[in-house]
Amino acid sequence: MLRTKEIDNVSLTKNLQVHGWSHLDAVLLAALTTEYPLLLVGPHGTAKTYLAERMALALGLNFRHYNASLINYDDLVGIPMPDEQNQSLNFISSKGSIWQAEFVFFDEISRCRPDLQNKLFPIIHEKRVIGMDLTDLRFRWAAMNPPSPDDADMNVGNGEIYLGSEPLDPALTDRFPFIIPVPTWDQLTRADRRQLLSAGQAISSEQPIEQDLVRLVNRCAELIPEVETEHHETLTEYLISLLDLLEKAKIPQSPRRARMLLHTMIAVHAARIILEGECASIDESAELALSYGLPQSASEVPPSPAAVLAAHNQAWDIASCLDDENWRIIMEESDYIKRVVIAEELGFEGEDFSRLITQALNVDQSEAQKIALATAMFLAFREKQHLTPAAWEPLSELAIRVLQPRMASMNLAPSDTNTWNQIKDFSVNQRNNPIGLSKLEANYVLSGFPHLWRKYDWQESLAKFREYISLFGISAEAQGA
Repeated sequence: MLRTKEIDNVSLTKNLQVHGWSHLDAVLLAALTTEYPLLLVGPHGTAKTYLAERMALALGLNFRHYNASLINYDDLVGIPMPDEQNQSLNFISSKGSIWQAEFVFFDEISRCRPDLQNKLFPIIHEKRVIGMDLTDLRFRWAAMNPPSPDDADMNVGNGEIYLGSEPLDPALTDRFPFIIPVPTWDQLTRADRRQLLSAGQAISSEQPIEQDLVRLVNRCAELIPEVETEHHETLTEYLISLLDLLEKAKIPQSPRRARMLLHTMIAVHAARIILEGECASIDESAELALSYGLPQSASEVPPSPAAVLAAHNQAWDIASCLDDENWRIIMEESDYIKRVVIAEELGFEGEDFSRLITQALNVDQSEAQKIALATAMFLAFREKQHLTPAAWEPLSELAIRVLQPRMASMNLAPSDTNTWNQIKDFSVNQRNNPIGLSKLEANYVLSGFPHLWRKYDWQESLAKFREYISLFGISAEAQGA
């Protein structure tokens, strides 16, 4: 497959005079290509409506903007009147009715009355109204402010709570394959802010659009079947693992959403190929589509980006190991430190085992806990494994601080006196105790005085050290290290 980008050094959204949205170019192109419903979530004044207007203008479509908090159903469809035979209905409608619309934008949808929200459901999901097809309608986009929290005393800045903005019915939210938290002022670069303030805001059909958006949409549509053929199996396996991991992270998804994610990931990857060329990777496309495809992004408490990314990374690791059962077993464990234990049990060695060790050492934890982990792994694997220098170097550099014999003298600062008295009593008791790993534990505590214990609780860190010693099966003989 020849993969060359269709745009050179130009952002799709910047061409439409929407600044600060370049990171969303591929997602928006995928939404235009698939014609799937799209929901924009963000504070007022963040160009949600402006984006939709610019898109419709660039595509040459008949656009309708509806404020869902104000409209009545008659404003959409007109007034129904029976025909002369009383066998069907005709509608007396205005120019603003939905019948000839090609692109509709429901603004303030989170402020819509529940009864009207239910009537919008078939328009968004099926392109139908009162059982009749809207034959001209292609794009159904909507926008909302973040729902107001249940806790009215929540400590947030002025203007960030939108009283009256309610969460959408979950069934309605689940009909939007694309759910996009929009960039706010604090997320814009200085260059984007400058361009935003310099750009004219008037929309005119005479205003030139530098890139042919219709051509990009058509090219993306042509590419989607090729992308699906190439990546369908990998994405399927990835999504099976991903949804289980999201469930564990308390971000559950419906079976419908799973199928939507498969389609949006394929479309986003095709869009990235169009916009970026050969540098577009399928795993990054999957992550991008996932980030802007979760219904919880429209809830009062959006999912943690770190939790979503962690689930993505682990699911992708599992999908990448389809042909190796041992690797699949390891990747199904989310704890990077426990992966090392499992790998040892499965007989991993050399470069593969070394890579798992370096990943474990990079787990986000305190310096004291990292030293504890490195010491435990050094003692566990110094004679069992042929590790690469990339693993041995950080292990030894951290473990030597505990295992290397040395004499030290220092003048105690007044703030260190209480801690030292505790540690001194602990160390004396441990060294007089011949049972278990008492000497090793005393060495660990002494090695961290004073600088580590000025930052961390030495007793909590010791508890973590004991946990690692147990996890890696360090015996009392290791005290002779």
